[in-house]
Amino acid sequence: MKNTIQQILERTRGCRILVAGDIMIDVYDFCYTEHSRPSPESPEKFVYTANRSERMLGGAGNVAANISSLGAQAWLLSICGDDGNALEARRLCETAGVRHSLSTDFSRPTTIKTRLYIDDHYLLRRDNELVHSVSTGVAAEICSEFARALEHVDAVIFSDYHKGFFTPENAQNMIVQCRQKNIPVIVDLKPANRGIFCGATVIAPNLKEAKEIFPAFNPAQAYDSMSGIYAVLGANEIAVTLGADGIMTFDGKTVTHIAGKKVAAVDPCGCGDTVRACLTLGLVSGLALPAAAEFANYAASLVIQKLGTATLAPDELLENIS
Repeated sequence: MKNTIQQILERTRGCRILVAGDIMIDVYDFCYTEHSRPSPESPEKFVYTANRSERMLGGAGNVAANISSLGAQAWLLSICGDDGNALEARRLCETAGVRHSLSTDFSRPTTIKTRLYIDDHYLLRRDNELVHSVSTGVAAEICSEFARALEHVDAVIFSDYHKGFFTPENAQNMIVQCRQKNIPVIVDLKPANRGIFCGATVIAPNLKEAKEIFPAFNPAQAYDSMSGIYAVLGANEIAVTLGADGIMTFDGKTVTHIAGKKVAAVDPCGCGDTVRACLTLGLVSGLALPAAAEFANYAASLVIQKLGTATLAPDELLENIS
């Protein structure tokens, strides 16, 4: 496997991957009881100070950051609000080495998700977002920017978090453009949008999403389940991530199961973003989907051992291979 990973990294170094979808900022606030004090407003409560606060690219931004960290060139196409967090999103992109085209949507804030940890225990998450579909005007701007970017990329990833970026019209517009130029499209979708990505190269839901899309989905009945979800989604190929049980792929005829790797999981947040990024890099390097899924499965076993929406460096992939 080590030789395969080296070949993937070498063949995709400098490749250009366009990531289109819903960007968000992930904030992690870490508070500790030893630095807290009783609340003057309610003595049985405590006042905490964030001893450490980290901001990271989330959603489509994390996919792009994973692409960039592994040596390829990432171009992120998304929407932000007209606010300070939009400036922060652009700063985070630049720090991660991600080229960006972030259209301003005046009808929504930039999506931000704040997670609170007390003594390293994940307590709660607070979201600031609006998830209505983009207007006709913003959708037209997205398609225009997409067409411009498509002249310079080797593959496209759709990162759908159902925050309003994708509509049936703009999703199909972009897929048609890719098919006309023979550019592969890898889709990570939310079940609510199951019908709008027909014609994509690969659609890759996780197990929970697969069961929502095709309620009879059962990994133990692999062929019937993968055939069923394949018929619903209408992609050329399907990859379903199964968490600790690995990944299953299907090309319309054959099911391949890549077994999961036993590791001490720390945080699954953002793990799916790493999987879709690595699936794409594997495909761009010339691998068939099952081999690309094996690479993605291995990458997932490393990133799940990190806290928060994390990325991987090439050295980490090569140093940890057994």
